[in-house]
Amino acid sequence: MWRRAWRYALLGLSFAYEALLAVLGWRQSYGILRLECSGELPEEPLASHLLGLVQRRRDDYFSLIALLRWAREDADLRAVFIRCDTLHIGWAKVQELRRSLMALRDAGKMVWVQLAHAGIREYVVASAADQVVLAPAGSLDIAGLSSEVTFIAGALKKLGIEAELVQMGKYKSAAEMFTRGDMSEAHREMVESLIEDLYEQVTEVIAGGRRMTVEAARAVLDRGPFTAREAEQEHLVDALLYEDEAEERLRAQLDNPGIIERPDYIRRRARAARREVLRYDRPSIGLLHVSGTIKTGESIAGTDAASACGSAAVARDLKRLRERRDIGAVVVRVSSPGGSGLAADFIWHEVMRTRKQKPVVVSFGDVAASGGYYIGVAGSSVLAEAGTITGSIGVLAGKAVLKGLYDQLGVTKQVITRGRHAAFYSDYIPFGDEERQRLRAEAEFFYADFVAKVASGRQLSPEAVMAAAEGRVWSGRQAKALGLVDQLGGLESALDQAKVLAGLAPETRVAVERYPRPQRLCKLSLNLIPFHSRSRMLLPWARFIAGERVWAILPFNFRFF
Repeated sequence: MWRRAWRYALLGLSFAYEALLAVLGWRQSYGILRLECSGELPEEPLASHLLGLVQRRRDDYFSLIALLRWAREDADLRAVFIRCDTLHIGWAKVQELRRSLMALRDAGKMVWVQLAHAGIREYVVASAADQVVLAPAGSLDIAGLSSEVTFIAGALKKLGIEAELVQMGKYKSAAEMFTRGDMSEAHREMVESLIEDLYEQVTEVIAGGRRMTVEAARAVLDRGPFTAREAEQEHLVDALLYEDEAEERLRAQLDNPGIIERPDYIRRRARAARREVLRYDRPSIGLLHVSGTIKTGESIAGTDAASACGSAAVARDLKRLRERRDIGAVVVRVSSPGGSGLAADFIWHEVMRTRKQKPVVVSFGDVAASGGYYIGVAGSSVLAEAGTITGSIGVLAGKAVLKGLYDQLGVTKQVITRGRHAAFYSDYIPFGDEERQRLRAEAEFFYADFVAKVASGRQLSPEAVMAAAEGRVWSGRQAKALGLVDQLGGLESALDQAKVLAGLAPETRVAVERYPRPQRLCKLSLNLIPFHSRSRMLLPWARFIAGERVWAILPFNFRFF
């Protein structure tokens, strides 16, 4: 009863506030929304601090997707003007952003995108627009895709470090960066296949957006990169204009409507959305982010690449979500290359517990590989974008032997043990034959359990899983064909599916409760560990799982050029 009374009180205050704005003439009229799309667009909102209070910043990926959905449903809005610059995001986010712009156009809104210095990601997003405008002195650095794989075995040898590793799956090539100087045949086969599929996706969307054949799009990319004038001559952009000139041209086409900036628009549309949610007693949707390296214990905040998701923190959040009666369904958003095999198993168990009480939809972001994929198979349904880096069903186990490094530094150790294998994980004593067999047996046990969980969760035969496993990485489109995911789609599609499973229509507006909650300032400050070491920048996951026995981690990173 008290909840209903509180809801009606808030609703009344909201209507009163809007009425006051109207009477005072403070409601801004608008027809064009101006916003910027740039940077990392992190999965989890970063926290800002004021006088010790913590507040979410609204420049994260979910907030942008929600804003674009509000825009296409806004009858007052006629156009969206987007300045797109330097996107540090993966292919899955690129695809969903592009689809959101296409949905705006389908809703009758005009979409203009202004580019300054654009690479392949920015251009693919912009190709969905009615008009693509490039700065006269800008450039279009589009020339295809490439993958860079770093091998550090030579550096380790010079330092006197020996990596003793066991990998389960011939494609589980994470060990190769420590033990080889180049790709194995299986590693190269996997990367070639993945890059080819992603390249096909790039050329298909560019061809569709710029009204050319796929063959013509491939030929254009082979001629890149381009100066601004060359890009216009190739019909890759529609005009060469400065930002203010493009904005004025758009306003002139629409008879000079008012322009509203993103912060003002968010506040205005959020109030309208809040009133609609308060008017009806509907269940909320829980949205849990599993981002960064997976580790045991507590999470560590940061950008997507430098953050860590702790199994203990996720367990607490899932417990809250499954016990809250007002949460009708849960979306678990996974954007992780994996990490600790043990931590991934803990989180998988908690997702399964939650699934027994309410629907759980899993949404894969830019990457959901190895331990990230392990978690996802616990969902009621699993969605991925066509470009999501996924799969990598395999494990890695072992240790680094530092005796050579210690010798160079003049450091010696004397190890006294009781028990035949007491020095099993000593960094000074290498494995013996019996210990190496024991390590392999441990890795094989975890790998077999991984395969069994995938088979059960995806309702596939063990043979079908093994054919897709061996540590091989797939694109989301390839994973869908193999049955590793249910359907192609992004975070918005996952939320709509969660609404249906909660008994609501996809277009119904509901409250989305996001987890994890922002940490208190005093707690957050303890997690801001310096991260300047070059080796840590090369292996951002290493500091989180260095002490783990079995790793379920993606072997390499992708860069788009």
